[in-house]
Amino acid sequence: MSIEVTSLLFIGILLFIAKALEEGFRRIGLVPFVGSIVTGIVMGEGGLGIVHVNSIISFITSLGIVFLLFLAGAEEFEIKTKIEKKFFLSAILQLSFPFLIIVLSLYALGGFDNILLISVPLAMSSAGPLTRLLIDVGMSKRLQGNYLFYQVIIDEIIAVVMFAILQDISHIVISTVEVIAIVVAIILIGRYISMGLERLESVFKVREIEFATLISTILVIGFLADTYRFNSAIAALFLGFLLRDYLSDRPELKEKLHAFTYGFFEPLFFVSIGLYFVKITADILVVGLLLSAITMSSKVIVGGITSRLVNLNSTFNALGTAVKGGVDTSLLITALSAGYINGKEYSQTVLAITFSTIVIPILFKRINVRGGKKTEENRKVKLSQSVSDLAKELVYVTCESPLKDAVLILTEKRVRGVVVVDQNLRPMGYMSMNTVIAIDPNDYDRLKICDVYLDEIETVNQEVKVSNVLKKFRETEKPLIAVVDKEGKLTNVLYEREIMRLLISG
Repeated sequence: MSIEVTSLLFIGILLFIAKALEEGFRRIGLVPFVGSIVTGIVMGEGGLGIVHVNSIISFITSLGIVFLLFLAGAEEFEIKTKIEKKFFLSAILQLSFPFLIIVLSLYALGGFDNILLISVPLAMSSAGPLTRLLIDVGMSKRLQGNYLFYQVIIDEIIAVVMFAILQDISHIVISTVEVIAIVVAIILIGRYISMGLERLESVFKVREIEFATLISTILVIGFLADTYRFNSAIAALFLGFLLRDYLSDRPELKEKLHAFTYGFFEPLFFVSIGLYFVKITADILVVGLLLSAITMSSKVIVGGITSRLVNLNSTFNALGTAVKGGVDTSLLITALSAGYINGKEYSQTVLAITFSTIVIPILFKRINVRGGKKTEENRKVKLSQSVSDLAKELVYVTCESPLKDAVLILTEKRVRGVVVVDQNLRPMGYMSMNTVIAIDPNDYDRLKICDVYLDEIETVNQEVKVSNVLKKFRETEKPLIAVVDKEGKLTNVLYEREIMRLLISG
């Protein structure tokens, strides 16, 4: 039987078993995608030896993380303002400290040849699994979730660059230049890609041309990234960010991408992680467990320390930045395929990552579920409370945002105003429903927020009592009040109707 035919059989079997195990893991409270990894281990060389990896299976399964991160960039996280320096500093610390600890540990353990290269995937965090985790706990759209994501994606990008450079230390300058060039190129051509896709839609009327062209674009960008020593998955993430507006106007296109990714490619990618295992021995198991303990402890410790830098809860930041099981494993697959590491080293390191992938999300979910219950109790607001105790879910637009963004928020959230902030997240005013109604709907796409009149906004600090906020609402008759920190940056948006609802529920 030809390799093509057997590949079809193997992929079909793996996909079904992976989704079945994902459902089983979900029902017992474990992370679903770990079921796909277990499928690969059991069915591959590390277990029953039924499925053998070939070039066709390898290619198809490798696309999973590419499309997963593209969707993460396109819809799950909102970056409406520039990322502050504190997130870069936090990410650098979160990568460098575990990297140093793991390098020393691998030297002490012995038996590893390319220690520096192996240490990078073990030390880094993973944006793909974090994306799914934050969606599961309902925090992907919240400020805290975005702060966590900023740190992890910066950590991941730096790690990918390090990995690309460490593959060939003898040509370190050339490798560095190539990596920087591909990142800059993606950012520069991003808006032209969007314009090109829109132009293509107006010229070609062939069925599903938008979907086919988008898939083609993702694959070509991935090819260019891998050719110039970058990572195709991270390149896809950047591309997703740049095409966010294009996709937000085409919900039917995003729906097709969801089915395409979560129903087929994503589970197969996680299956492939397990397929590359060698036969698991006691030695591999012990080293894997030890490396997992070292990795988790070092990541959690530094995440707790850096939580002060980014103003997040220490446990939330410590566990969130320790999430693994995405690009880190794809880098190890790359290293194995290129001959930089052997099968035993791959199995030990991926086993360590897999253990982390099981433990960290369980702890993260349980703590945040408890926190969620606590939050529901705290929703019984008292007049004597400070506004810093109120639930936070920032909704705002920037000065340069198109007017249609404000219109969408006003209609979807059913509010009478939306805060407008500058590039530093400082409130400039608010866009009211009355202002929007007075503008010709044909101009919503053409005009930017600051092209039209902004109402003066009321602000309060985080220590103000709820009673004082309600008094200010009565005095000013404003639809909203912005809460700002000591630097004048937006931390929360208060609506009188919501506060009254919380008071009554108590």
